[in-house]
Amino acid sequence: MKLSDYSGVKKITLDDFLMLDEEQTIKFDFLTQGKEADRSELINSIYHKLFPWFDKQVHAGDTLNTYRIAVKKYYGTYYRFLDQEKQLEIITIIKKYTPHNDERIFEFEDTDKNGKSYYQLCNNYQLGNFGIFPIHGGINPKRACAPYNDFFDKFLSLVCDFYAGMLKLDNGLAKAIDYQTDYFKQFKDMADFVKQNFFCDFFIDTNYYSATYKKLSASSTFAEYVSLVTDIVTKRSKTLYKVLHD
Repeated sequence: MKLSDYSGVKKITLDDFLMLDEEQTIKFDFLTQGKEADRSELINSIYHKLFPWFDKQVHAGDTLNTYRIAVKKYYGTYYRFLDQEKQLEIITIIKKYTPHNDERIFEFEDTDKNGKSYYQLCNNYQLGNFGIFPIHGGINPKRACAPYNDFFDKFLSLVCDFYAGMLKLDNGLAKAIDYQTDYFKQFKDMADFVKQNFFCDFFIDTNYYSATYKKLSASSTFAEYVSLVTDIVTKRSKTLYKVLHD
């Protein structure tokens, strides 16, 4: 399936979304709302309800945990370059752990600059996998760079260092966080940052300075990583559902 045949075809309003029950909310795929699922009109409306400080001119949505870079780590190359057997294995893993509706797609057909067709993997675009960060300074793109590679636990580790006054400005992501000092200082401390951004499900306990966040980056296999990600995303989706209906 082409992404254009799936994404943005059946847009819904915030009122429509809020009428969904908890199970429907957890399974809802925001990729249906636009190619930039984490910045669609619907999710921006939800950000406004969840985060009082959200300003579309200053902040942008981001997909917290992704699959594409993780695939390269565990399979040696990106999804589009893998053989069909490996691609099927990856899709099977994601389907196994991800709550989803029958119509949800897990890959889509795309075309490279030479006109050659290939299949691209979809990330997890469910409610619990979205957050907001400042646009300027490059936090979002730098999270994807080595050695962080879009593993959200590694980002949280740097933020923890920031609040503890131990952040070393020796890489692009650390510098991007430091550049947005005013943004992070609007939260009293790490615990307040975690609470107001609803990141509690990324931690094993409530001592947010003890580095007891769930080590996504330490997963030994892609299946282990997906299992852990979807458990966090599902729990966080339930949390956000309750907040939206409070």
